[in-house]
Amino acid sequence: MFGDDPRDRVGPAAGREGHDDADGAAGCRIVVGKGRRIGADRQDQPQSKTLHVVLHRRLVQIGQPSRKVRSRVSAGATNCAEHGSPALAGMTQPPRSVTNRPPNRSREISDMRIACGGFMHETNTFVPEPTGWASFTQEGAWPGFTRGGEILTKFRPFNIAIAGFMDVAEKAGHTIVPLSWSFAQPSGKVADSVFERACAYLLADIADTAPDAVFLELHGAMTAESFEDAEGELLARVRRLVGPDMTVVASLDLHANVTTKMVDNASFMSAYRTYPHIDWLQTGQRVAQWFDRVKAWGPQPARAFRQIPFLIPIASGCSMIEPMKGLYALLAEIEAETGVHLSLCPGFPSADIFDMGATVIGYGADQKTVDAAVDRLTGAVIRSEAAFLEHLAKPQDEALDIAYKRAAGATKPVIIADTQDNPGAGGASMTTGFLKGLIDRKAENTLLALLHEPGIAATAHQAGKGAMIDVTFAASGTGPGEVPLAARAEIIALSDGRFTGTGPMVGGQPINMGPSAWLRIGGIDVVVGTVRQQPHCIAVCTHLGIDITGYKVVVLKSSVHFRGDWQPYADSVVVGASPGAALDDTGTIPFVHLRPNVRRRPMSNH
Repeated sequence: MFGDDPRDRVGPAAGREGHDDADGAAGCRIVVGKGRRIGADRQDQPQSKTLHVVLHRRLVQIGQPSRKVRSRVSAGATNCAEHGSPALAGMTQPPRSVTNRPPNRSREISDMRIACGGFMHETNTFVPEPTGWASFTQEGAWPGFTRGGEILTKFRPFNIAIAGFMDVAEKAGHTIVPLSWSFAQPSGKVADSVFERACAYLLADIADTAPDAVFLELHGAMTAESFEDAEGELLARVRRLVGPDMTVVASLDLHANVTTKMVDNASFMSAYRTYPHIDWLQTGQRVAQWFDRVKAWGPQPARAFRQIPFLIPIASGCSMIEPMKGLYALLAEIEAETGVHLSLCPGFPSADIFDMGATVIGYGADQKTVDAAVDRLTGAVIRSEAAFLEHLAKPQDEALDIAYKRAAGATKPVIIADTQDNPGAGGASMTTGFLKGLIDRKAENTLLALLHEPGIAATAHQAGKGAMIDVTFAASGTGPGEVPLAARAEIIALSDGRFTGTGPMVGGQPINMGPSAWLRIGGIDVVVGTVRQQPHCIAVCTHLGIDITGYKVVVLKSSVHFRGDWQPYADSVVVGASPGAALDDTGTIPFVHLRPNVRRRPMSNH
């Protein structure tokens, strides 16, 4: 993990193993060998060829005077840290190639050096506070910022695309060149300084390692303060750096707001096909499985891109229910028939940008076939428009009425999804609407999870198990629905918040909720944690000793991700809407920048 000042580490080889004293920070010892990972600590491979990849040597090779190069590399690294990745243009000339060498046509496609990194954020532009660097270093359900060889080992237990890509690519005989990887929980616009810093790490490492191809794990719905299409900007910078002939592939989140700029600058992109995202790792595997085919097509394969003319509410995009379940089945059918790779992205509606919305993209060897496949899937989405209205959230009181009515005759808990306070869509995970509604009803046998309340968790740990404490929920909140609510609570159990995830989305992953507590307010049990995240799995509760099967009603601060692990234990699910930052009904979102001629809510057949 690096310090707060990027100048401490931003040199192209910073944070790597085996610096050469003669070459200084510009040098990096790496192991090159078929099917091996560069940057890993591999003492058991003495037969591998070791060489130095040094930026100043490459500059000398392209005609730069040797005596001037060392100072130029040092100045370039500092400039990159201070002014962002555009400063890389001053480190190499010409800027459209990392090596200024002609393509090596003799290299086998099955023996490529593939640079692997990532930069992921799903941006809720309606959250006023910008997202700072600390959010990208925080480890919760997913790793924090990681750079260099640690990527090769640290990510193995995680359901993330880069882990899947590296595994399949290495088995296919490719060599993995680790870059940097960043992820932050959905929140406000990424601060410009953070965007430039993360881009600088990626681009400097690509320039330093001179790979044959690039894989990036992206979200597709990131917005920075100065770039509403942040991934498009990043991909454009990568393309300018590596030139038009290099294959650049990427994985995307299902909620990507795909843009023309992204499609133009990537050779190939593939999005998740499940929501909840149980195929995150499989998407990386799929990109690697298609890599050789994409490489054979050339850097600009036939492609097609369509924008759907209406917005899809986030909970309606669940792939476990119709119409998305059937649409993804059709996607697989079309792929099998045509050989065209397809992605269907419902989009992320909490982003007020021009190109927000659902899209279909396709790649193949023949333009006519690609166009036909994409148009067939696009047509099916449009014909399903009215069906997306069936899953709009019920108002809070109505959702509670429905849940308790169902629970009266149920043998399993009825789950209410508090969708508008979903931290996975930028919600604060601390709104008090449903909690107040439960208290007002004098609810019994009810569980609410997971509230982001670091202060309450700390107070509970200070008081100890069994104590009674006076707490105020949402005491620090300023956003919609974050209304302070005082209550007296009994401390039932405490935890450091570290446990192993369960279920198909986070099963086997190390998870960090931070200091956590199980509180009881009358007949209502409440789980609070320190690290903001969704209740992806039942372990957020069971690790505290909670038996989730013993409740009549469970309220979860999530839209869909909970379904992967919680739904088998549930009688049914009610999607509820209480005031929060992640608006469910797209027709009520106050867009300013959204493109014209797109319907803000799916249209009914009536």
